[in-house]
Amino acid sequence: MKGTMFRSFSLPFAGHTWTAESPVIVGIVNTTPDSFYAQSRANTADAVEAHAETLLEGGAHWLDIGGCSTRPDAALPSVEEEWSRVQPGLKRLADRFGEIPVSIDTFRGEIAARALDAGACMINDISGGSLDPVIWDVAARSHAPYILTHYPAGHTPATMQSVALGPEQITQSVLHYFAQHLAELQHRGITHVLLDPGFGFGKTLEANYRLLNDLSQLTAATQPLYVGVSRKSMLWRLLERNPEEVLPATSALHLHALQQGAQILRVHDAAEARDIITLWKQLNA
Repeated sequence: MKGTMFRSFSLPFAGHTWTAESPVIVGIVNTTPDSFYAQSRANTADAVEAHAETLLEGGAHWLDIGGCSTRPDAALPSVEEEWSRVQPGLKRLADRFGEIPVSIDTFRGEIAARALDAGACMINDISGGSLDPVIWDVAARSHAPYILTHYPAGHTPATMQSVALGPEQITQSVLHYFAQHLAELQHRGITHVLLDPGFGFGKTLEANYRLLNDLSQLTAATQPLYVGVSRKSMLWRLLERNPEEVLPATSALHLHALQQGAQILRVHDAAEARDIITLWKQLNA
């Protein structure tokens, strides 16, 4: 059976309209010392540039840079520590790859505002505005596209798994969350929103897979569907491996997500994701 046809979408970036006619690859650039996948860490401007170059050569369409790990149980740095991690690499990306869209991966309004001033053009907020409501004010003022992630309100990465949703409730919870938050964002004047189901955030292992199987139910919304499952614990815990060993499994879930209607894949490995998109196109030709 053929999967869901790709739904094209457009976003405003740096004063012009950026249009996607086929699945989009977002390359992950972590300027953190503790992200769960060590090979995604780039802790100097030179390392950020080299990593970005690899991602872009592999087929990434835009880059997502962050300086605060949000894996379960992660400790949160101060605002200034987070910015000191992000700023050198973000400047290098703006200088070297100025034509490439860059999103800032943060839940802090202050970091989002600084990053937008420094060359980022989109906000990737894993907390749905719950950890720092100021970030919605920043999104509204800047008119930058905003990635809305399903996330347990009131909890930090250190506590989010204590309220993990199970498979019986997950899909309806995500649908309700998106409907409620989209209405609030629209009221604030934030109109360019992407939807991230938040795999791994406040969900049991079984709930992550139920949500992945129900992904097509989220495509009823007109907003682009943004999926991040790359090398996550939902893979390596199920398979009893480690993050370095689950690239083939990641690719399998990427194909499944595309078949379910995902329009954007956030990945550690751009070249492999590009191969999966090529296969998906052939299967749906």
